[in-house]
Amino acid sequence: MRNRNFLIYSSHKGFTRFLRTTRHKRKLKARKAGAYRHQLTMKRNSEAKGRVYRVPKKYPLRPFRRRPVYPINIKYLLNVPNLFSKNQFKKKKDDGHLFVPKCFSLIQNYEESFDFLKHLFVILDRNNLDNLIIDYERCERIDVDASMCMDVILMEFIFYINECRKLGYKAFKGGITPINYEKENIIKVLFSIGAYKNIKGVSIKFSDVEALPVLINDKRDSRVWARSEIDQTRIVEYIKSCLNRFGRELSIEAETSFYKVIGEVMSNAEEHGTMPQRFAIGFFQEKYEGEDHHFGIFNFSIFNFGDTIYESFKNEKCANKKAVGQMNRLSDEYTKRGWFRKAAFEEETLWTLYALQEGVTSKEEKRGNGSIQFIENFFKLKGDMERDDISRLVMISGNTRIIFDGTYSITKKNSMSGANYKMITFNQSGEISDEPDQKFVTFVPYFFPGTMISARIMIDFNNTKSQGNGK
Repeated sequence: MRNRNFLIYSSHKGFTRFLRTTRHKRKLKARKAGAYRHQLTMKRNSEAKGRVYRVPKKYPLRPFRRRPVYPINIKYLLNVPNLFSKNQFKKKKDDGHLFVPKCFSLIQNYEESFDFLKHLFVILDRNNLDNLIIDYERCERIDVDASMCMDVILMEFIFYINECRKLGYKAFKGGITPINYEKENIIKVLFSIGAYKNIKGVSIKFSDVEALPVLINDKRDSRVWARSEIDQTRIVEYIKSCLNRFGRELSIEAETSFYKVIGEVMSNAEEHGTMPQRFAIGFFQEKYEGEDHHFGIFNFSIFNFGDTIYESFKNEKCANKKAVGQMNRLSDEYTKRGWFRKAAFEEETLWTLYALQEGVTSKEEKRGNGSIQFIENFFKLKGDMERDDISRLVMISGNTRIIFDGTYSITKKNSMSGANYKMITFNQSGEISDEPDQKFVTFVPYFFPGTMISARIMIDFNNTKSQGNGK
């Protein structure tokens, strides 16, 4: 179905490109005709006045300059059918005034957030308005995952718009303007890790906030692995700074473990991703409720654009044929039991869940993907693995959402060879061959073109104090 949609999308895109090229040719032809008429008029006027007409050395018509090329991520996202949302946002309804959702979060409110990102992307790509207004009047909460996605889109489109203006093309003459962002919690995000920090370079230091501004690594850079190690260190130091606010520190074992799991997750994003860039971002805010409740909200997100997890394993070039074979056998078993349901639980969802388990990778090398340890280590920051109303970690890849909030625990298994490994199956049996709970492992109609792991953890002072030395 997705291949058919892509063919329809490609044919529509090709026809649109043909119409655009035809308009350009007509404009160029009209400009040439006008230039030649002007030359002829000047020649006749000169002859009528007895002057010698001299043909200009330079061609009077300025060459028709092509529009600049889109930046790499925008260029990729333009070719993704049903990017973010299936909503097409027709031209007639666009007035250039966008309201940021009340809860702008891919963890908590992904439907409205993905619709907003799609609408923003469509308006910027169409470029048929004089100005764009981003209104925060209704917004009460911004999470780092949605904030970073919006900032990447804005940064690359603003770069493209500025390049267009240099060549004389009209592009958002009135600019892109944020308004009504006076709420305290909105200002703290925008000026510490959000749009003002990333795009304008304007930042404010807040006493109750620990910020980890966006870390971008690029595979095209010859220093990619050195930068990756620097980023790992910055992330671990950021975690330690957050815990220091509660008089707590990571033990040597916990710190080593964080280096390992963050390194593995970042390496996966950099090695397995089909697009060159990887993004990581963090935001921590300390809070008080009454005199007794002292806690902090820890946000961290890492993602890249490119093939989804399912697409990576489904690709004929996938090196781990053994894992693909196991996934195919598991799919056959689910099909026989009638557990696959369209737009609710599909093969993509199952394969993404399987890829989450320890030791499964799309590469040929036998090493862990770090996802299980990533979940376990980040949830330990709150002081326990129990469920609360705030803490959750979400993996988004393609149309699949996997939510970990402590309802289902990570279990240890023994392989046939006697080796230990960890699994999370989101069911009571603890077996991947049994159907998972679809409240936590689900297929959604909102497509993320890549893979994202996003955590929102409540670190409670009472819990962390009782743990001692971060154990």
